[in-house]
Amino acid sequence: MTTTDKPKVGIYGFTGCAGDQLLIIHTEDEILNLFGATNIQSFVMASSNPIEGDLDVAFIEGSVSTEEEKEHLQEIRKRSKILVAIGNCAVNGGPQAMYTDDGGYEKRLYKVYGEGVKFVSKPLEAKPIDTYVEVDYYLPGCPISQPQTFALISRLIHGTIPEPYPHPVCHECKLNENHCLLLDEKFCIGPITLGGCGSACPNHGLPCVGCWGPNEDGNFAQHLKLLESFGLTKEEIIRRIRGFGGSKIIKFIENGGK
Repeated sequence: MTTTDKPKVGIYGFTGCAGDQLLIIHTEDEILNLFGATNIQSFVMASSNPIEGDLDVAFIEGSVSTEEEKEHLQEIRKRSKILVAIGNCAVNGGPQAMYTDDGGYEKRLYKVYGEGVKFVSKPLEAKPIDTYVEVDYYLPGCPISQPQTFALISRLIHGTIPEPYPHPVCHECKLNENHCLLLDEKFCIGPITLGGCGSACPNHGLPCVGCWGPNEDGNFAQHLKLLESFGLTKEEIIRRIRGFGGSKIIKFIENGGK
């Protein structure tokens, strides 16, 4: 297969820590296979000479927090057959979106930067990329999971449809034979959070904070009632979920799981 025959792929980063791009770069066992099977057009962490042409698949990391990022994202969408959101920030907004849509964005902005400051690009309230463009597939994670990532990439470049990962963190926690924190009446939202992390936090006795986003089959209303029965207020529960950018989980809770 010649370079021109290979699927054209672009990997882009917006507002975030770049951890998902780093995970792709640092997968020594797979990175050569990835570059051998695809024609990487743009990936600034791997090449300083991006080609901004038509793409078969575009992978986007990070939330949108400036007008320039919004316009670049929309431009990428126009020239991409398939667009994939990778990582918590692109999928759910990330920690920088913890207060999204609370009505206090401008007050916080000017409290940090001061009145009359001139920005290189107009700042926007950080939001997940599907606020501005249609997303074909979501690959959540903080960072993304190596097995899930390369399984998704492999399917896309071979023209097959990726299967969604349907299990909550709670399912993985049971497989790992962890003691359930909920039995001790401790805050944990593993039952309503999409799995794929291997229950990394509960494995170490720490609660799931929802960084992989909502598991749409979760019983959000009932789980909120369970946490409230532990003596936690709804406001405290929402605050703790927001702390890691769980804006989409909050919407599911407020809408009764819809």
